[in-house]
Amino acid sequence: MLRTLARGGAATVGIGGTALAAYAYGDPGFGRQVSFWRVTGPAVLSYAACSAKHKKSDADTKARAFAALHDHYSKVSLDLILELRGLYIKFGQAAASSPFVPQAYRTQFKVLQNDVPSEDFAAIKQVVEEELGPLDELFEEFSESACGAASIGQAHVAKLRTTGETVVVKVQYPSAARIFLADAQCLRTLISLANPEALPAFEEFEKQLALELDYRAELANLTAIFDAIMPTFADRVVVPRAHSTLSTGRVLTLEYLPGPKLEGEMRRQMAALGMRVDESESMRDWIQRLEAQTTQPATEADDDEREPWRAWLGRVGARVVGIDAALWVVGKVLATGGAAGGAGGLRSQEELRTCLHSLVEVHGFEIFVHGLFNADPHPGNLIAMGDGKVGLIDYGQCKRLEEGPRRAIAELMVKVADDAPHAEVAAAFRRVGVRTEHGGDEFLGKMARLMFGRVSVEMLEPKWHRDLHKTDKMTHYPPDLLMVHRVALILRGLSVACRENVSIAELWRPHAAAALDAGPD
Repeated sequence: MLRTLARGGAATVGIGGTALAAYAYGDPGFGRQVSFWRVTGPAVLSYAACSAKHKKSDADTKARAFAALHDHYSKVSLDLILELRGLYIKFGQAAASSPFVPQAYRTQFKVLQNDVPSEDFAAIKQVVEEELGPLDELFEEFSESACGAASIGQAHVAKLRTTGETVVVKVQYPSAARIFLADAQCLRTLISLANPEALPAFEEFEKQLALELDYRAELANLTAIFDAIMPTFADRVVVPRAHSTLSTGRVLTLEYLPGPKLEGEMRRQMAALGMRVDESESMRDWIQRLEAQTTQPATEADDDEREPWRAWLGRVGARVVGIDAALWVVGKVLATGGAAGGAGGLRSQEELRTCLHSLVEVHGFEIFVHGLFNADPHPGNLIAMGDGKVGLIDYGQCKRLEEGPRRAIAELMVKVADDAPHAEVAAAFRRVGVRTEHGGDEFLGKMARLMFGRVSVEMLEPKWHRDLHKTDKMTHYPPDLLMVHRVALILRGLSVACRENVSIAELWRPHAAAALDAGPD
């Protein structure tokens, strides 16, 4: 009862008093909730008061009032996220690339994309030794600097004492599991107050994050995907082998895959196309932001936005000769002008294209044939290996599709790939579980092609998107499709940097058809 009453009070008023402080000190999760609501509670009240005050104000006055709140609380929120870390960092990373989040917050939260602070090595060493035993007995070398840090853990390069093999050791932060539930409850309450319609998406987000807390689940996913895809795709991709005897619920030891992350080469290719990616923004989130801007209603100002000459060349060329031809012309112009690095750039570009097709095919196989897939194949999780293969790392966010949803999504892919009439595509979309306000066939047909098909010339026009979203809007989007679309979104975004206009549905069609031909399990 004390906990319930204190939580309710913390959501609305400042908290003080030695008794409550002592209780929070003894319960870290509760203490984090107190810290969260001490900052967020006044923010919620301020936004509510501003909304009430300007209920009848004109649009400009209301916009200025909310802009002032955004400017103030975005800075306060970033400080809170950096103080509490954990799930809040993951939430801030997602918010930084969301078109639904005010610009002031996206700007502040960009720092979370690449500059996630790492934990002190002493704490990491303690976790490893608690789980595996003395560090010096297991590893000949163990880098004290993290090679990567995330919201719930970080990774270190090490060398096994027994074999001399170089490995990557992924270590969960000491308090990650204990504080997850408390953090999730705070965020769930905040979303229910600020934007109740976003709760289903957050629940899927929370579910996926909860799976990441048990590295044994990631080990099982990694092993299952390794066994499924390596016999067929070993000539094109590499899935790291896991050292199960050196892995537990909080420590995961993996084969080290040499080579730079694909993200660096992606940035170079995007710069060659005249498409700017802010250095503080990860390539994954740039891709997701680009795609989100494409699939959301556009504003009139979009028509007048100034474009770099290379992007302008592609845009105008697409209108005149078609997207595929325009992309080819842009690539040739850039190569001839040396922007892509001359002959070396062309070879690199071809390697990127080969990697792209391999990635799309592998993930189609995972989704429709195997049923278990990595739902986060962004460039930061891809290694450009020297032998032309692409390394696939990080299996914390995997999704398993049951037979029913898998067949329904497979049918949708086949309909989109075959360019079926809107009515047939819409019917397949509904069988997946999508619902709209008006149930229009044309809206659903166009949305399905926009999400999984090849980009057409008309889709380059902001007016096309405005007109589409005036006709209808989605009211229910099933979680299973959400994760499949996330993979398609990232993979199609990768194709932009490779100057290819791919249809994910067409490339996935053979595997989708195989799933349908196999019949019910």
